[in-house]
Amino acid sequence: MSSSVLFLGTGGARFVVARQLRASGGMWMRFGATQIHVDPGPGALVRALSHVPPCNPRELDAIVLSHKHLDHSSDVNVIIEAMTSGGFRRRGAVLAPSDAFDFEPVVLPYARQFVERIECLQPNSGPYMIGEVELTTSSQHVHAVQTYGLHFAHAGLRVAYLPCARYSDDLAADYAARRPDVLILNVLRHRDEALVDHLTWPLACRVVAEVRPKVAVFGHFGTKMLEADPPRLAQALEDELGVRAIAAYDGLELDLETLVAAAA
Repeated sequence: MSSSVLFLGTGGARFVVARQLRASGGMWMRFGATQIHVDPGPGALVRALSHVPPCNPRELDAIVLSHKHLDHSSDVNVIIEAMTSGGFRRRGAVLAPSDAFDFEPVVLPYARQFVERIECLQPNSGPYMIGEVELTTSSQHVHAVQTYGLHFAHAGLRVAYLPCARYSDDLAADYAARRPDVLILNVLRHRDEALVDHLTWPLACRVVAEVRPKVAVFGHFGTKMLEADPPRLAQALEDELGVRAIAAYDGLELDLETLVAAAA
């Protein structure tokens, strides 16, 4: 697979993560020869090494955080150590919003010395080059900490990752303007009338309807989403919109170029 995403975890929300009803290791992305670990939450290193075949942190080109909440970042320092052979081989990059480094940092100062490059992500910025991949950021999401969507471009393939965010029409329009082939969305809640800083299922569906990617992939599920049966919801959305819709599960690996070609 020249471009792929492996879900080392699809759990979100405190209860799901604390009980590990779904794992929380983030995503391991491959674009040609470039490998990127996105949002390494609790258990990321264990999940990476226990996958068959194992993901080798020493082959990583970068670690990228969408934001610093622990379910997205708790293993960032241990992944840095693994990527750099315990700090003895200075290599790789870490890209994250500035508050992950400055205010109550999650990327520890000692670990930063092990990598070749630190990048503080800014809203609507980039491209930040990671090997063969261009990374750009979205506008800042409405969330409790600095949070940005991530847009990856490689060899004509465009992959967008929409992490935690409060819904707005501007949010959907921002992603639609990027015209991603693949849109990965975090959907924490099933239905909730309260105004919260996370997408519910109906609002995630609204985003997909606006963006119209060739493939939509859902993850980062809370308890109520798991109870609602994500594969059933995804199939219903696919039938309604005609967009390939996939509910991710722990260990799912997707060949992105094959999916996009089939959807086209």
